[in-house]
Amino acid sequence: MSKEVLIIGSYYAEGLKSSSWSSELPNLSDYDIIILDTTKILHGWLIGGRVKHLGGNRYYLSKIYEADEKIKSTIKLVRSKLLEILEFDVLVYILYSPEASINCNRQISDQIGETYQGFIETNDWCPISIKIKQEKGGRIFVKDDSYIDYFRDFKGWEYYFVPDSLSIEELEEYYRGKWKTFPGLRAIATNKVDKPLAIIFSPIFCALRDDKIGWYPDNKRVGGKLVFLPVIDQYHTESLVESLLRISKVVEITPPPKWVSAIEIPGESSLKRNLAEEQAELEELEAAIGRLQESLNELQKIKGILYETGLTLQELVKSTLDKPGVKIRPSVVTDEFIIEIDGREALIEVKGNVRSITKDDVAQLVADLMEHLKTTGQEINGILIGNGWRLEPPEQRDIGNKTLFSRDATRVAENHNIGLLSTTELFRAYCQILEDPTHKKEILDKIIGGVGILRL
Repeated sequence: MSKEVLIIGSYYAEGLKSSSWSSELPNLSDYDIIILDTTKILHGWLIGGRVKHLGGNRYYLSKIYEADEKIKSTIKLVRSKLLEILEFDVLVYILYSPEASINCNRQISDQIGETYQGFIETNDWCPISIKIKQEKGGRIFVKDDSYIDYFRDFKGWEYYFVPDSLSIEELEEYYRGKWKTFPGLRAIATNKVDKPLAIIFSPIFCALRDDKIGWYPDNKRVGGKLVFLPVIDQYHTESLVESLLRISKVVEITPPPKWVSAIEIPGESSLKRNLAEEQAELEELEAAIGRLQESLNELQKIKGILYETGLTLQELVKSTLDKPGVKIRPSVVTDEFIIEIDGREALIEVKGNVRSITKDDVAQLVADLMEHLKTTGQEINGILIGNGWRLEPPEQRDIGNKTLFSRDATRVAENHNIGLLSTTELFRAYCQILEDPTHKKEILDKIIGGVGILRL
């Protein structure tokens, strides 16, 4: 009786059932052998340039399309079906990729800064939990001879599995009341110090006693197999899938010998030429898209003056003032900075609050101005650039009790000839200068010469 095979990934071959992570899956319980190419989950988004790397294993997916929701539901479906079929004789090969966290809906929190809403963990398809240790090495020792062909072209390894971290809680819960479930784990390949680089997991089911609490240790059966295998190249896994098909004796594929490349079929050279031309155009287009995306990111970065705080806000304010040609130099008495416009100078204090800018914030600038006078012997103007109510939409600020500068802050500023400039006003002026540079001098004069709340 022939074995039914299902491949989930991006590998397609005549006579085999294949499906992508974003398409409708057949019923997994109909198949004897399943190959899960989990590398295609993250790398589908990477190839399309749709995710931004946030660092570590975290990525940001800015827009969620129907296909993305389908990938998410497919991952959950695979998890639930694996729980169901692991009771039976099924072989599941997993081209394993370290877990990546795909996030969406960027949010700002005053307490913890920038946060994202989780969309999917790429290894949520897995009904068991086992950690990996990121490390690199060059030598692989294949313990199971049937996998020698699979590891033939590997030049090294990038992680190993941590057996002590194995958890089968979800599997135990699923079969509670029917079986007592135990983990079975063995290594297919290891590094030199016997750390497993590839593993086979099989649940062991023991029959329950009548009370459904105790079980019979001698009355047991072994369930299906989950075979976790590393990959050489996350983007090209076709040869590894073919190796697994040979191991399973589903198809016998003979690798083409080197001399085959010297033989040419009529039309082959023109197809190769067309392919090379299209590839060159694609690379040029991708480079152009990358440059445009970089320009867009740089342009949009300035929006941060509407919600940031601390040193980040300070640097963004500098960028905003630098654009119209304001001279900027460090202060000799504070960690803030001094601006110069048409020979007139001002000491700048930058502050971001979740509520109004207060008199204490202004008092800090007054103290810095006095310290500047004491240190340099020169008086200097002061401007407090405040991002009040920074987590609120700009149109909802300075309304009702959400004043950008408190009454006391305004009074203290006026008494000490200090200008108060909101980041919303600065942002509006920045955009105005971008649209019409002729407004630059008028706006800069208002920045350097005003007292109290400045309107640009």
